[in-house]
Amino acid sequence: MIHLRNLEMKDVPFMLEWMHDPQIQKCFQKDMMGMSQEDAQEFCRVSAENQSKKDRGDYQDIHYAIADEQDEYLGTISLKNIDWVSGSAEYAISTRKCVHGKGTAKEATGLMLQKGFKELGLHRIYLNVLSDNIRAVRFYEKCGFVYEGEFREHIRLEGTLKSLKWFGMLEDEFEQWIKEH
Repeated sequence: MIHLRNLEMKDVPFMLEWMHDPQIQKCFQKDMMGMSQEDAQEFCRVSAENQSKKDRGDYQDIHYAIADEQDEYLGTISLKNIDWVSGSAEYAISTRKCVHGKGTAKEATGLMLQKGFKELGLHRIYLNVLSDNIRAVRFYEKCGFVYEGEFREHIRLEGTLKSLKWFGMLEDEFEQWIKEH
């Protein structure tokens, strides 16, 4: 059983574990290999600051730690670029290699979608993923995200143009997904 909680400074070494893992990083658009302990601490500090803001319009990003029953950090899950007027946000997740293939990410995603739609009152949650990241594409489809299209050769990574697949979920689609699972 996992839960979502605010990021804490004790999470930093575990965050750096996935940030500095070349296999995990090859699936990301942003290069995290250069992230330092101080960078990760600042991310946690800013995240905690955002969590303390009570008014919806005061923040655009929320980040949570995915934690196990012993409260050990397993990954980070986020809703970013929150548009309070349109009721939309961008979903993101990254987990430590030790939990890959164990259902942790799917369980955390369900909790975050619940939070986004029910607690924050969002209407749409979306994401993009590198088109060649087949494992992630299958994961997002299993979680109920709907394929919306592809931005061909949209970003350059390590000198190569890469395409992005876009997925989204509407609140009523989440309700239907919950009933089916």
